[in-house]
Amino acid sequence: MKNKYLAKLDELDYVNSINIKQKAEIETLREKTTEIQEKLDTISKFQEKIKDMIGIKDNKKEKKVVNPSRSGDQFFKEKAVLEKLDNSIISQIDELSKLLDNSKEELIKLTADVEKKMKYLDAKPNLMPTKGKITSGYGYRRNPFGKGREFHKGLDIANKPGTKIRAAGSGIVTFAGYYGGYGKVIIISHGYGYQSIYGHNRKLLVKVGQHVRKGEIIAEMGNTGRSTGPHLHFEIRYYGKAVNPKNVIDNYK
Repeated sequence: MKNKYLAKLDELDYVNSINIKQKAEIETLREKTTEIQEKLDTISKFQEKIKDMIGIKDNKKEKKVVNPSRSGDQFFKEKAVLEKLDNSIISQIDELSKLLDNSKEELIKLTADVEKKMKYLDAKPNLMPTKGKITSGYGYRRNPFGKGREFHKGLDIANKPGTKIRAAGSGIVTFAGYYGGYGKVIIISHGYGYQSIYGHNRKLLVKVGQHVRKGEIIAEMGNTGRSTGPHLHFEIRYYGKAVNPKNVIDNYK
């Protein structure tokens, strides 16, 4: 009788130790699933940030995400699952956690790269600055004021006086005033080696040192300086050298 009693106690101790071990494993697994969910949420936020930066809209209906910490409570109550919990599951979760860490690092780098690219594209003077007829392009042309030929460093875009002039890219106004044959002129420094020049305006709407956004109205078309009629002389310089705006402007016509 005593031996049976002692055997029963040993059995109860064994069952109790198993229960304690399983509870510890369940708690560890619950913590790890919560940790993984947090990592997935972080990665999802980075993905959404990248989509917002590059203008991707997700038209799909949002799927309800099951919180593993909540679903795990019910899941781990099932006796069959509890009996199968072991260190191999935890090790697999650890491996998944490492993969998520790597994915997060890659997304951080990608986000930084996208931000740099977006800043560059915002600064690049690739927007047609005004509406009108292109009366003179980049390159050699007949001198409009006399005989012979001359090299024209930009575009002449003609329209009625007062036509709005817009910044071709975001940047800092480095000159705003009267400058010889350019008349009333604005010069914007965009960074990345780019400058844009807007000449012959009748009215300037920005000042030196002002930060302007791409597409912002900066002047009104005029006929000041060495000019044959109301038009904008638009010039792009790359590291100080005039380049053909046709090769930079995206919506060139």
